[in-house]
Parts: sequence; C-alpha cells; structure tokens
Amino acid sequence: MNSVRVLFLYPNERDMSLVPPVLGLFARLLKDRGFIVDLFDSTGYDFEGKADPDVEAEKSLFFKPVEPASAKGVRKKLTNMFDDFVGKVEAFGPDLIAMSATESTFVRGISMLRHLRSVRKYRILTVVGGVFATFAPEKVIREPEVDLLCLGEGDVALPELCERLRRGEDFSRVPNLWVKRPDGTVIKNAPGKAVDINALPTIDFSIFEDDRFYRPMWATVYRMLPVETHRGCHYTCTFCNSPSQNVLYDTQTQSQFFRKKSVAKIREELVNFRDRWKGEYIFFWADTFLAWSLRELREFCEMYSEFKLPFWCQTRPETVAPSARGYEKLEMLRDVGLHHISFGMEHGNEKFRCEVVDRCYSNDLAVKALQVPADLGLPFTVNNIIGFPDETHDLAMDSVEINRQFRSFNLSCATLAPYHGTGLRDLAVKRGYLNPETITPPNTGWSVLRMPQFSPEEIYGLQRTFVMYVKFPKSRWPAVERAEALTPEGDEAWRKLRDEFLTTFFQEPEVRIDRVNDRR
Repeated sequence: MNSVRVLFLYPNERDMSLVPPVLGLFARLLKDRGFIVDLFDSTGYDFEGKADPDVEAEKSLFFKPVEPASAKGVRKKLTNMFDDFVGKVEAFGPDLIAMSATESTFVRGISMLRHLRSVRKYRILTVVGGVFATFAPEKVIREPEVDLLCLGEGDVALPELCERLRRGEDFSRVPNLWVKRPDGTVIKNAPGKAVDINALPTIDFSIFEDDRFYRPMWATVYRMLPVETHRGCHYTCTFCNSPSQNVLYDTQTQSQFFRKKSVAKIREELVNFRDRWKGEYIFFWADTFLAWSLRELREFCEMYSEFKLPFWCQTRPETVAPSARGYEKLEMLRDVGLHHISFGMEHGNEKFRCEVVDRCYSNDLAVKALQVPADLGLPFTVNNIIGFPDETHDLAMDSVEINRQFRSFNLSCATLAPYHGTGLRDLAVKRGYLNPETITPPNTGWSVLRMPQFSPEEIYGLQRTFVMYVKFPKSRWPAVERAEALTPEGDEAWRKLRDEFLTTFFQEPEVRIDRVNDRR
C-alpha cells in the first residue's frame, strides 16, 4: 500500500481532562514518516455508566466549584458515541485502529470496537497499548476485537508496525508487539530498550478538537497542555505501576525506564506549546517533578524564566524537606511561575504507610515539609488515598488527623484503585479481597475490594466526608459521622453539611479553605 491510515481511539471516561501527550507524540512520529492519522476521542460524550471524576471531586468538596466550561467554548456532544465512531471509521477508512487505554478505560474501548465489528462486520487490524496492555497482556489479547497489543513503550514499535504494513512485510516479530495468529495462538515479542526521550520530536496536538485544551485549575478554566519532564519514577509506591515498569525494563531490556528530559528539550517543547498551540497554563507531566537535583532544578528555573507561564506540578513531601534547600527549591519555582503544587501524602499512619504503601518517612517530616509552601504563600494540594488492603476506618482517620495539621489550599481523597502492575493489587488478591479477573473500573469513590473490616459502603461514606472531617472543627464531628451513613437520613445530613461547607470555606474567590477552621 502507498501509505497507511491510522485511526487512534481514545476511550476517555472523563470530561475536562488533559489531552494525552502520548497520542500527540505518536501522531507526530507517524506523520513525519508520511502516514495519515486521525483520532476518535470519546471525551464530551454522555454514555451509560459514565461518571466524571472531576464532578465527583467537586461534590466531595475537594475544590471550589469551577466556572462553566462552556464559557471557554467547551460543548457536550449530544449525538450517539457508538454511531459517531462507526461514522468516523467509514469516513476515514483506516488500515489500523490504535487504541490507547488505561485499565479504567479498556472495557469502554472494547465495547466500541465490538460495536464497530457487529454493525459493519469490519475486520480492521487493531492494536491496543498503554499500561493495562503492559501489565495485563493476557486479559487484553484474549479479547476477539484485539489483534495486537503493545507491551511497554510504543514510540518505536508503532512506527515500525506501520512501516511493515506499508511495505506489505511480516510484522509478527516487531519488538514490544504481541501478535495474534489466525488460529488464536499468540507471538509474544519482548520489549525493546527504553527510548531516548530527548531524541523524540515535539508533540502534534492537531488531532484533538480545540475545546479539549481547556481544563479547570483554581476554579478557573485555562487553555492547558501537558509538557513531559520525566518519564517514570524512581520511587517504589505500591499503589503505582511505575515500579513495575522499572523492573520490566531493567530485567528484560537492561535499560532504565525512569528518565529525565534535558532542559534544552523541555525548552523546545515549551516553545512549541507557547507559539504553536497558544497555551495559557502548563501541566508538567511527571510523577515526581522534584526528582531533579538542586543543580538540575536551578538550570530548569533559569530556562523557564523566559516563559513564566503559570504551571502545576506534583511531588512528594521528602523533596521539600524542612531545610534551606526546600525553601530554595520552591522559591525558585514560585519566582518563575509555579501556580499550584500537589503533594502525595497518601496515608497518615507512619507504620501503615511504610509497610503497606512503601512510603517510609515520618509524619513529623511531612508536617514540617508542607510548612514550606505555606510559609512561601504557595497554594498546594495534599492527595490522600483510603481503602487500602487491610486498612480499617480507624487507620483511615489517621489520614484525616494529619491533614488537619497542614495549611493546604485544598486536599483530595481518592479510593484505592487496585490496578494491574501494582503491589497493592497483588496484596489484595492474596488476601482474598479481590477477584483476580477484576478489571478496575473508573474511580468514583466506590471500592472494588471486599474487606470484612472496611466495607465499600464504609469507604465511600468516609471518602465523601473526608474533607469535612479535616476542615470542620472536631466539635462538628458527630454531625459529619452521621453524614457518612449511606441512608436517606445520612444523605440529607451530608447535603446540609455540604451547603454549609460551601458557604463557609468557599465564600471568597480562590480562598484558602483552612482560614476559618479553629481546629477544635
């Protein structure tokens, strides 16, 4: 064939989410080689079972209600998503459908591919990539709608697959690809070495609709785009699959999955962001932004002083430990545009956090470290998780207690999502809390674990009242406890407390929500 037409499928479950940089990168890699690409993105559609985590977070008081996205031209899609997908395929005529899916979006994506094949009987070659394909390849490849999967990074594998399709050559031995034969057997190729992320081209965002670039931050909707600074993470948290990525690449490819981009490369992408895509706000895409050394951070800040666009990043308490260097790091970032920073606290019990979550630092260090952004006037968020294997309600309340010691701008509380490739999923299966066949759905606050000491109903009840426990004085805790109950009476108590919370803590623009909490 003269060229290859590739249709990306992004079965997104969230409205107002960031555009995925991997698809923009793949689009650029393929276009540079003369391939034709397009995208079907489910963002903006309403469909059965959809629950937007941003809306759920707002209901749970994790942040102030945002301005309507429609103010920035963001529109809901009122047509049928499945019919539109079929229409896109018919109009574009792809030779390959490439679906990028996480565990929580995989089932949705498969339903779309299944609908396509049932309605039109199309047999278009289909490849699935992403972290779910990497850590649950047997579950992915067994689906009739999946012909190939990409294990690990696709930066080299996808262009090579397309090159072989163009030349009519066999692609069954391309590194990273699992290839299903007509008889159902599977060729399982090992992954290739981790790519040099400094040699990759800048991202092409043209495959996305323009309203996909808008996302809320601090109750305001900005034109926001992601810029990758690190790929992977050198920490070993058991709720994350980055440690498994490190092991996979170390053992099978003798290369390092955790990589840092050079400051020169980041600058190149920032220029592209500013000049080509007219960005207003930067979302730095890194598990731990402050994984840089102090020397590297100084070099970054010197470069970024050219741009000074507001930006968000995330890190860990240890990276701004209570020292002169912690203040120096955040002062440098503040002076060049740091607008908001998120810290992963995850759990408030030192012993449990170390033994179960593999985050071994003291509560004293965390409290002192998070005093640093407070002293510097930097708004920050503290992220927490409840519903860990073997956790109890009392243990989860330790997370409430430590958050009462932070002067955070806001905070979040997620229910554990036991994704494939994480240590906590393995633990949950071992304990009998999780069926090994479970595919973790989009996170709406409901736990998929079945623990006798901490039920899904109890976890959801605490998750929806977590911020109330943190921000209301302890004299109000009996009322908050009543609002945990998932009963008509509990729901009514929760609604009343939520209304009070909104008028008490969110009554001023961009108010820091701990200002009026007397902590008693």
